[in-house]
Amino acid sequence: MINPLDKQYLSTKNFKSNTNYLMDGDIFISLNGGHKYLDAESEKKISYIVLDETDKYKGSAKNIKCTGLNKNFYLWLDEIFEIDHATFENFFVTGTNGKTTTNYFLSKILLDNGLNHGSIGTLGTHINDDFIFQNQLTTEEPTYIRSFFRDCSKRNIKKVLFEASSIGIDQKRLAGLPIKHAAYLNISRDHLDYHKTTENYLQSKLKLIEGEGLETLVYNYDQQEFKDIFTDSSAKNIFKISRKDIKADIFYKILNISEHGIVEFEVSTVWGKFQAKAPIISEFNVFNLLASLPYFVAIGGDVENFFDSVPNLMLPKGRLQKIKDKSIFIDYAHTPDAIEQACISVKKQSNNKLILVFGAGGDRDIGKRKLMGEIADKYADKIILTSDNPREEDPIEIIDMISEGILNKTKIVIEHERSKAISYAIKIMDNLSVILVCGKGHETTQTIGQNIQYFSDEEEIIKCIS
Repeated sequence: MINPLDKQYLSTKNFKSNTNYLMDGDIFISLNGGHKYLDAESEKKISYIVLDETDKYKGSAKNIKCTGLNKNFYLWLDEIFEIDHATFENFFVTGTNGKTTTNYFLSKILLDNGLNHGSIGTLGTHINDDFIFQNQLTTEEPTYIRSFFRDCSKRNIKKVLFEASSIGIDQKRLAGLPIKHAAYLNISRDHLDYHKTTENYLQSKLKLIEGEGLETLVYNYDQQEFKDIFTDSSAKNIFKISRKDIKADIFYKILNISEHGIVEFEVSTVWGKFQAKAPIISEFNVFNLLASLPYFVAIGGDVENFFDSVPNLMLPKGRLQKIKDKSIFIDYAHTPDAIEQACISVKKQSNNKLILVFGAGGDRDIGKRKLMGEIADKYADKIILTSDNPREEDPIEIIDMISEGILNKTKIVIEHERSKAISYAIKIMDNLSVILVCGKGHETTQTIGQNIQYFSDEEEIIKCIS
């Protein structure tokens, strides 16, 4: 079949399939009815809109109908951008929590060892340490990915690190990419507004490796769901990571966590025993680090060099980030499990009373809100409930749902305006207090109704303590 995207009038090859990324002169590919997201402003920007033959769209831009677009566009884009997937050695990490941290650690280790690479995830798109673009989706769409592959190929980069979200996998955004190396970190409640059930959520994660050719599978052996599923995996090489079972392929033990967040640990692997330390604050970050070790070895890295690089690591922005050397932390945690791990990590560093500031996203899984309240009640001495992207919901109703899980109501302070909630936390803290602000981490926006406002937890804190 002749590639219909390879036409003279499409010679710029500035293809986009996300309306939010459109620039003047771009060619919009309407994948699976994506034209419905075009507004009048977007139509002014684009030079053409490429539609599947089944699409019924009469926009003002120049329409190009393609037979079989939705079915064949992966192959057509690969041909146009001259992408040979067989030459890439990509890494895909999935799990409810820790995807960003795992790839961030791996990126720093690859750089430390002179291994060029790209990455796409929550913190944006990067080539090595260079920031390229702030993508809006954790797992990006096929057109975006292939455009990035083209840029990587021009720089002779053949390794790309992906955060594979359950929604991204379910929506086939990674379709057409060979999955050779994958890591499963954990599974806990998340995105049930989309998946409806925890079983659907898990099955979406598993779709990542349902194809053939999986060479490296790494998984959390302490997660019962993974243990039940991956025991009979057909992957060429399987690595079980555990902090409980000494017989695991990678078994680690925490030796010490200092008051400054230096974690010292010991690891027994199929390649030998190692000891290292790094300023990564928490025990679960040791697992996140080790999840990338088999991939590093698979692409030719030396295990000793991997551990030699560990002391140079630091946490990504917004992940248990300490603000201005004060006893104030911000974290991206927005699930019950993530909030619990963040609370445990902060309390391990200090015996001080914990002031916890958090909320829950609107128009999302309402079932997790009470669970988040229960976690807060378990660990925090003072709980300041506030807004975290309420979207179209009433912030007070969201806070009421969280409050249902908090038995000790005397702990609760309600301040739905997030800046005031942070200010109040700092006002009541003393030398025996530590503050943890959860939900946003690195993010710099707050969505209220349909309005997206600039907001940064870090900047608000600095403003209050300056």
